[in-house]
Amino acid sequence: MCFSASASFTASAVLMPLGLYSTHVAQKTGKRDYVPLALVPFFFGVQQFVEGLEWTAIDQGGVEPLSTLAGLGFLFFAYCFWMIWIPWSAWSISRTTDSKGLQRRLRWVAIVATVLGVAFYLPVLFNPPALQPAVHSNGRLLYDVSNLHSIIHNFVNTEPVGELVYWGFIVLPLIAVADKAVKLFGVLIFVSIFLTWLTYSATFNSVWCFYCAVLSIYVIWIVNRPALRAASGQ
Repeated sequence: MCFSASASFTASAVLMPLGLYSTHVAQKTGKRDYVPLALVPFFFGVQQFVEGLEWTAIDQGGVEPLSTLAGLGFLFFAYCFWMIWIPWSAWSISRTTDSKGLQRRLRWVAIVATVLGVAFYLPVLFNPPALQPAVHSNGRLLYDVSNLHSIIHNFVNTEPVGELVYWGFIVLPLIAVADKAVKLFGVLIFVSIFLTWLTYSATFNSVWCFYCAVLSIYVIWIVNRPALRAASGQ
């Protein structure tokens, strides 16, 4: 979490069990296509734990290699994992709720997102010194990669069009599926993007991931709502 080590570890302790519970519910109700989405709170819990380690390293004066490893771990989720996991989760759900045509389109979106997510993260992974985690003047964590010389990374991280592409691969697949609850999740993520950009643009990665971590609790309702349980005969 973007506030402190204790807040991050607390969020992790809450989100990881909730994610495992939502996954259990999805499996129990026979909605296995919802399992990838159900795991979202768990993975946000892992990401928050990693950010807790980053806070710990910074609070201790920049302990290495903990600071660099935690920074790389956090950015793996922010730059790569979510850009891959969310489109594939939407595609998985579409196999239950949508036409074959939309399923094919979402699969291609997920494939392209996978390639871009990996390409976005690899420059950071192969050049750890370019990553300089620090506490911004607004009190939030800043993962400074301004010294990273990568065309694709700079495009996505600094150009408005590039940012829209990144956000689009996360939001649009969720909005595209027929399940209205999943659509709403996509809309809520879009709102969180706008609010973060409006209020904490300098520390966007950390603050937005916090908002999304909170929103991920909504996933528990998605997989456990009466309508979905009734459809599975529960």
